[in-house]
Amino acid sequence: YHADSKRKVRQILSADRVNVGTLPVLRAFAGNHVDYVSPFVMFDEFGPVNLAAGSDPLRVDAHPHAGVTPTTYFLEGTGHHKDSLNYDFQIGKGDFMLFNSGRGAIHMEESGLELYNQGGFYHGFQIWLNTPAKYKFADPSTNVFRESDMANIETDKYSIKVVLGELGDAKSRIELQSPAFYYHIKMQADSRLDIPTDPTHNA
Repeated sequence: YHADSKRKVRQILSADRVNVGTLPVLRAFAGNHVDYVSPFVMFDEFGPVNLAAGSDPLRVDAHPHAGVTPTTYFLEGTGHHKDSLNYDFQIGKGDFMLFNSGRGAIHMEESGLELYNQGGFYHGFQIWLNTPAKYKFADPSTNVFRESDMANIETDKYSIKVVLGELGDAKSRIELQSPAFYYHIKMQADSRLDIPTDPTHNA
């Protein structure tokens, strides 16, 4: 919905189902619509996939990035990340990872050890941020943030996790190189939530 005094929806996108490596994703956009989605440049939902214990990991083999910051947010399950910066770790539900590729870095991604041992759902989002021009050739870095780094808003109608940015008095501790907001919202049926945004920002 929108009224003349409110922001208008420019376009409704039909997401495509594609495979990235052996990982099934639902892709909303990837490098197109940049003027209207900046600073985000790619939006993938991976899964939900129900993995049986002992099944082969879902994997995206080692691949390079430069000048972008892939972010990964887990709703369910665990993931395994390994990169050319000598990071090799497991991440899981509620975690948020920033892989700032800077002048260039390589990483591999796959479903995690806990899922291999126990089985379960693998589900989350990978969304790339465009690194501002002045940081394109900076040293690459990898950072993992926990739910304690994010802010929460709870009401009887909705709950909001402020993964990036701020909303009202709730502010994420995660610092970015460009302004962006990223909210995980759960709402009761037939409820409504109005979110103020900077009129110069895409939403």
